Amino acid sequence: MKLQNKLAIVIDGGRGIGRGITDRLLATSARVLIVQRQPIDAALQSNPNVFYIQSDLSAIEAPYQIAVAAAELGGTDILVNNAGYMFEQHIEDMDEANWDRMMVVNMRAPVFLAKAVLNQMRAKGAASIINIGSIEGIGAQDDPQQTRQDLHAMHPGGRTGEPSDIGSMAAFLASDEARFITGQTFVVDGGRMAKLPLPF
Repeated sequence: MKLQNKLAIVIDGGRGIGRGITDRLLATSARVLIVQRQPIDAALQSNPNVFYIQSDLSAIEAPYQIAVAAAELGGTDILVNNAGYMFEQHIEDMDEANWDRMMVVNMRAPVFLAKAVLNQMRAKGAASIINIGSIEGIGAQDDPQQTRQDLHAMHPGGRTGEPSDIGSMAAFLASDEARFITGQTFVVDGGRMAKLPLPF
């Protein structure tokens, strides 16, 4: 599976799941434009196929700045919306600033980033938009070791997911092998959701 010279924008591509996606795309010979607030590490900085733009997705101009950077690199073939912001508070403790930031990063930014690079992707002819989500958020626990054991027991695969697992799916969806797949939702969870109670 080769993505030779294709340009992928990966939001938060320098760490966590985003890093797994970046590494997998680089392994398929793609070029990756990493977008995040934090600087990328030395290994990524030294890779000639990695480009970086510092950006805060809560800023209304961010999608258009990212689009300009991508255009200067030849245009967008692949967009991976991987950013996510979540807070857990009782409604009595919520404030508008946290709520608004969550809505902007999780909902507005992906939509308007897609809009900003749409003409570039149309010009490429065989472009892909991949949106990453989560089935849950895990908070701090009283017994982290027991929590990890419980999580492993919940997964039929016997382990929790790794960033590379999501990276492999993203690389597949961006490839020609997946060109007839569109508008679908894929759950990459080692069978975890299959063990959840049915909703009826």
